[in-house]
Amino acid sequence: MTVLAMTNTNRRAGRLGQEEGSVEMAGPTTFTMPIPPSVNQMFRNVRGKGRVKTGHYEAWSAAAATSMRLQQVQPVTGPVLVIFGVERHSLAADIDNRIKAMLDAIVKAKIIRDDSDVTAFAAAWLPSANGLAHVQIFPTTELGIVFHPSRDRVTGGWFVSTQPSQGDACNGTFDQ
Repeated sequence: MTVLAMTNTNRRAGRLGQEEGSVEMAGPTTFTMPIPPSVNQMFRNVRGKGRVKTGHYEAWSAAAATSMRLQQVQPVTGPVLVIFGVERHSLAADIDNRIKAMLDAIVKAKIIRDDSDVTAFAAAWLPSANGLAHVQIFPTTELGIVFHPSRDRVTGGWFVSTQPSQGDACNGTFDQ
Protein backbone atom coordinates (compact mmCIF):
# COMPACT_ATOMS: atom_id res chain seq x y z
CA MET A 1 0.00 0.00 0.00
CA THR A 2 1.32 3.45 -0.89
CA VAL A 3 0.64 6.01 1.82
CA LEU A 4 1.09 9.78 1.63
CA ALA A 5 1.52 11.99 4.68
CA MET A 6 0.18 15.55 4.72
CA THR A 7 3.74 16.86 4.79
CA ASN A 8 4.56 15.61 1.26
CA THR A 9 5.73 18.68 -0.69
CA ASN A 10 5.74 17.60 -4.34
CA ARG A 11 5.24 20.68 -6.46
CA ARG A 12 3.40 19.18 -9.41
CA ALA A 13 0.87 16.45 -9.97
CA GLY A 14 2.38 13.14 -11.01
CA ARG A 15 2.07 9.39 -10.66
CA LEU A 16 2.44 7.73 -7.31
CA GLY A 17 4.53 4.60 -6.88
CA GLN A 18 2.47 1.62 -7.97
CA GLU A 19 2.31 -1.85 -6.49
CA GLU A 20 2.18 -4.74 -8.91
CA GLY A 21 -1.39 -5.32 -10.09
CA SER A 22 -2.71 -2.02 -8.70
CA VAL A 23 -4.83 0.47 -10.58
CA GLU A 24 -2.90 3.53 -11.74
CA MET A 25 -4.06 6.79 -10.15
CA ALA A 26 -2.91 10.35 -10.72
CA GLY A 27 -1.01 11.67 -7.72
CA PRO A 28 -2.13 14.73 -5.85
CA THR A 29 -1.18 18.29 -6.55
CA THR A 30 0.55 19.21 -3.30
CA PHE A 31 1.60 22.65 -2.04
CA THR A 32 1.73 24.94 0.98
CA MET A 33 0.49 28.43 1.71
CA PRO A 34 0.59 30.71 4.76
CA ILE A 35 -2.00 29.93 7.43
CA PRO A 36 -5.14 31.81 6.44
CA PRO A 37 -6.99 34.20 8.69
CA SER A 38 -10.20 33.08 10.33
CA VAL A 39 -13.42 33.95 8.51
CA ASN A 40 -14.02 36.33 11.42
CA GLN A 41 -10.90 38.32 10.34
CA MET A 42 -11.59 38.31 6.58
CA PHE A 43 -14.34 40.92 6.29
CA ARG A 44 -15.69 43.98 8.08
CA ASN A 45 -18.83 46.03 7.63
CA VAL A 46 -18.32 49.56 6.35
CA ARG A 47 -21.18 52.06 6.46
CA GLY A 48 -22.30 52.89 2.92
CA LYS A 49 -20.26 50.06 1.35
CA GLY A 50 -21.40 46.93 3.15
CA ARG A 51 -19.06 44.00 3.71
CA VAL A 52 -15.45 44.59 2.56
CA LYS A 53 -12.21 42.61 2.77
CA THR A 54 -9.91 43.55 5.64
CA GLY A 55 -6.32 44.62 5.10
CA HIS A 56 -5.23 41.47 6.95
CA TYR A 57 -7.15 39.29 4.49
CA GLU A 58 -5.85 41.22 1.45
CA ALA A 59 -2.24 40.80 2.68
CA TRP A 60 -2.77 37.08 3.30
CA SER A 61 -4.36 36.64 -0.16
CA ALA A 62 -1.33 38.25 -1.81
CA ALA A 63 1.08 36.07 0.20
CA ALA A 64 -0.91 32.91 -0.64
CA ALA A 65 -0.91 33.78 -4.37
CA THR A 66 2.84 34.39 -4.31
CA SER A 67 3.43 31.12 -2.47
CA MET A 68 1.45 29.08 -5.00
CA ARG A 69 3.08 30.87 -7.96
CA LEU A 70 6.60 30.22 -6.60
CA GLN A 71 5.76 26.53 -6.11
CA GLN A 72 4.54 26.38 -9.73
CA VAL A 73 1.31 24.70 -8.72
CA GLN A 74 -0.37 23.22 -11.78
CA PRO A 75 -4.14 23.41 -12.43
CA VAL A 76 -6.38 20.42 -11.74
CA THR A 77 -9.44 20.12 -13.96
CA GLY A 78 -12.79 18.60 -13.14
CA PRO A 79 -14.15 17.39 -9.82
CA VAL A 80 -11.57 17.19 -7.02
CA LEU A 81 -11.03 15.99 -3.47
CA VAL A 82 -9.02 18.30 -1.20
CA ILE A 83 -7.14 17.54 2.00
CA PHE A 84 -6.12 20.47 4.19
CA GLY A 85 -3.61 20.35 7.03
CA VAL A 86 -3.30 23.62 8.93
CA GLU A 87 -0.56 24.13 11.48
CA ARG A 88 -2.27 24.86 14.79
CA HIS A 89 -1.23 28.03 16.59
CA SER A 90 -4.17 28.39 18.99
CA LEU A 91 -6.32 25.88 20.82
CA ALA A 92 -9.25 28.32 20.55
CA ALA A 93 -9.18 28.49 16.72
CA ASP A 94 -11.81 26.69 14.60
CA ILE A 95 -10.41 24.76 11.64
CA ASP A 96 -13.57 25.22 9.56
CA ASN A 97 -13.01 29.00 9.67
CA ARG A 98 -9.81 28.52 7.60
CA ILE A 99 -11.24 26.51 4.70
CA LYS A 100 -13.08 29.33 2.87
CA ALA A 101 -9.98 31.52 2.57
CA MET A 102 -7.88 28.61 1.28
CA LEU A 103 -10.47 27.54 -1.30
CA ASP A 104 -10.94 31.14 -2.47
CA ALA A 105 -7.16 31.51 -2.89
CA ILE A 106 -6.91 28.22 -4.82
CA VAL A 107 -9.68 29.35 -7.19
CA LYS A 108 -8.16 32.83 -7.61
CA ALA A 109 -4.80 31.19 -8.49
CA LYS A 110 -6.69 29.14 -11.13
CA ILE A 111 -5.59 25.83 -9.64
CA ILE A 112 -9.22 24.74 -9.72
CA ARG A 113 -11.96 26.37 -11.79
CA ASP A 114 -14.41 26.95 -8.96
CA ASP A 115 -14.96 25.70 -5.42
CA SER A 116 -18.13 24.01 -6.69
CA ASP A 117 -15.68 21.51 -8.28
CA VAL A 118 -14.75 20.30 -4.78
CA THR A 119 -16.60 17.01 -4.32
CA ALA A 120 -15.28 16.51 -0.78
CA PHE A 121 -12.62 17.76 1.59
CA ALA A 122 -10.97 16.74 4.84
CA ALA A 123 -9.20 19.08 7.23
CA ALA A 124 -6.96 18.59 10.25
CA TRP A 125 -4.88 20.68 12.60
CA LEU A 126 -1.18 19.86 12.25
CA PRO A 127 1.47 20.50 14.90
CA SER A 128 2.85 24.04 14.70
CA ALA A 129 6.07 24.19 12.69
CA ASN A 130 6.52 26.83 9.95
CA GLY A 131 3.23 28.75 9.97
CA LEU A 132 1.93 26.92 6.91
CA ALA A 133 -1.21 25.31 5.62
CA HIS A 134 -0.62 22.14 3.58
CA VAL A 135 -2.90 21.26 0.67
CA GLN A 136 -3.36 18.11 -1.43
CA ILE A 137 -5.75 18.13 -4.39
CA PHE A 138 -6.76 14.82 -5.99
CA PRO A 139 -8.91 14.26 -9.07
CA THR A 140 -12.12 12.76 -7.66
CA THR A 141 -11.63 9.03 -7.26
CA GLU A 142 -12.07 6.40 -4.57
CA LEU A 143 -9.48 6.96 -1.85
CA GLY A 144 -8.73 5.22 1.40
CA ILE A 145 -8.19 7.91 4.02
CA VAL A 146 -7.23 7.46 7.67
CA PHE A 147 -6.77 10.07 10.40
CA HIS A 148 -3.92 9.57 12.88
CA PRO A 149 -4.18 11.87 15.93
CA SER A 150 -1.15 13.11 17.79
CA ARG A 151 -0.53 11.84 21.32
CA ASP A 152 -2.34 14.84 22.83
CA ARG A 153 -5.18 14.49 20.25
CA VAL A 154 -5.26 18.23 19.44
CA THR A 155 -3.45 17.78 16.11
CA GLY A 156 -2.99 14.92 13.69
CA GLY A 157 -2.75 14.08 10.03
CA TRP A 158 -4.71 12.48 7.21
CA PHE A 159 -3.03 9.59 5.44
CA VAL A 160 -4.21 8.61 1.99
CA SER A 161 -3.97 5.17 0.44
CA THR A 162 -3.88 4.89 -3.32
CA GLN A 163 -5.48 1.45 -3.07
CA PRO A 164 -9.29 1.39 -3.18
CA SER A 165 -10.88 -0.19 -0.12
CA GLN A 166 -11.59 -3.90 -0.30
CA GLY A 167 -14.87 -3.53 1.63
CA ASP A 168 -18.38 -3.24 0.30
CA ALA A 169 -18.61 -1.31 -2.95
CA CYS A 170 -20.63 1.90 -2.84
CA ASN A 171 -22.55 2.96 -5.93
CA GLY A 172 -22.53 6.63 -4.89
CA THR A 173 -25.91 6.61 -3.19
CA PHE A 174 -26.79 6.61 0.47
CA ASP A 175 -30.06 4.67 0.28
CA GLN A 176 -30.88 2.64 3.36
